[in-house]
Amino acid sequence: MSLKQKTMIKYTISCPNPASQFLSFQLQVENFEHSELEIQLPAWRAGRYQLANYAQNIRFLKAWDKNQNPLPIRKITKDRWAIAESGEITITYEYWAGKMDAGTAWVDDQQVYFNPVNCCFEVIGLSHLPAEVKLDLPDFPEQLATLKPLGNGAWIADDFQLLADSTVLASKNLIHWNYQVGETVFQIWIQGEVHFEMDLFIRRFKDFSQKLIHDFGEFPEPEYHFIFQLLPYPHYHGVEHRRGTVITFGPAENLADPAQMEELLGVSCHELYHAWNVCRIRPKELLPYDFSKETYTTAGLILEGVTTYMGDLYLLKSGVYDLPTYLRHFEKVINREANSFGWKNLSILDSSFDLWLDGYQAGIPDRKVSIYTHGALLNFCLDVILLENGSSLSKVMRLMWEKFGKPMVGYTLEDFKSIIEQASQSPDLIQNFFDRFVAGNEDVFPISEDQLLHQFGIRTDGSHQIIQIHPESQAYQFLMLGDQILEFDLPEDRSLHLKLLRKGRKLEQIIPAEARTFFPAFKLKNESETILQKTWKT
Repeated sequence: MSLKQKTMIKYTISCPNPASQFLSFQLQVENFEHSELEIQLPAWRAGRYQLANYAQNIRFLKAWDKNQNPLPIRKITKDRWAIAESGEITITYEYWAGKMDAGTAWVDDQQVYFNPVNCCFEVIGLSHLPAEVKLDLPDFPEQLATLKPLGNGAWIADDFQLLADSTVLASKNLIHWNYQVGETVFQIWIQGEVHFEMDLFIRRFKDFSQKLIHDFGEFPEPEYHFIFQLLPYPHYHGVEHRRGTVITFGPAENLADPAQMEELLGVSCHELYHAWNVCRIRPKELLPYDFSKETYTTAGLILEGVTTYMGDLYLLKSGVYDLPTYLRHFEKVINREANSFGWKNLSILDSSFDLWLDGYQAGIPDRKVSIYTHGALLNFCLDVILLENGSSLSKVMRLMWEKFGKPMVGYTLEDFKSIIEQASQSPDLIQNFFDRFVAGNEDVFPISEDQLLHQFGIRTDGSHQIIQIHPESQAYQFLMLGDQILEFDLPEDRSLHLKLLRKGRKLEQIIPAEARTFFPAFKLKNESETILQKTWKT
């Protein structure tokens, strides 16, 4: 009687010519028992609900049997292929690693960096099996992966979901620091130049990590990796993973400026909060991820709204920010929302559903809200309601962790609302808030006329090109986005006389006088400390 052999999945990655920016992949599937093997390349990645179509970066896809005989490959969809073979199958291909951000892949003479969700195939029917990742990169000796190490440049993922939620980096010159909170070890990896003090940097990271772990009760993983790409050119991006995060920032030398360091601290705390919220606390429709197609969700209020609000709040709670610093950052959120009118058209639930359509681009004027900033503002309001009733959003999220995140059970929006209702002891108040501001289209902070600043509802950039027109202004009837103001005059009747350039055509427009002005700019002031405020910030 013969023993059944286990099916094995193994990736070997090399880079024969870094200047080409192509990575070479070899995927081996051993002891495959079916007559046809199907492989699916992800079409999107966790944390960005937008089709990326990574298959456009693949070339020279080939397959071989155990005797190195070529096998025919049948394409099923734009990013799915089938190979009619059993036993041992080897698939080779090249992937273009020419885009630097926190969720993609990049190769140059200094590093090989990739997120496997971009470039590693899911073997259909075998997604539950472990997958080994082996690096054949002798010219880049300093190597890491946010997976379980096997030694000798190899790591293993428990299944495809974990492989797709990991990051790999091999470098010629990698800076490595670490710190520990309780039983969790936090690794800090830096690719690039450091223009700040190490001890202060680590102390700040330890402070916000400690406060987050205290309020959630535990950390989801035994080890966590902060992977920084500190670049010589402008960049700002972060992507969450279960066992780490990748953060790009540039120019690196700007981090000598305390204000720029605040930006890096903000995105770092935001991404660490995701280790609980999104990586573990996840809506049912995203558990597990189906990377082959769009997966629609209305949970943006929780996924990114909670995280955007909490990311900065925990810098305050941990003492990394003082209150004036926090208020200065929260002002940006409020001012952005005060000048956005997408809420008149789409609720945050509908805007979340439409992320796949235009969630990561400006889109047409006033069509949608941001699940990040509008979501943060709504969660601030919920937090105040909860604080007034003896609870807090931090306590709600701990309950979400214990009930859904820790056991990896998906939640619904109704689950989230129900926990808030119980914590607030005011179910009618919470239901009313959700009806009006979450599912509905009401303005979360109506503004009185004496607070408004701009007279005609027109905003321009540095070249006097119109970038926004208030939809309730007279100008909305006469002007277009992109019009360039050449001259203007305000005669005694208080109307606005404009000479414009519109797509190469010169014209004149008269905008009638307004009884009100538009586009507020808010300043947050701390006039006195109340018991409620003290509870909120600690």
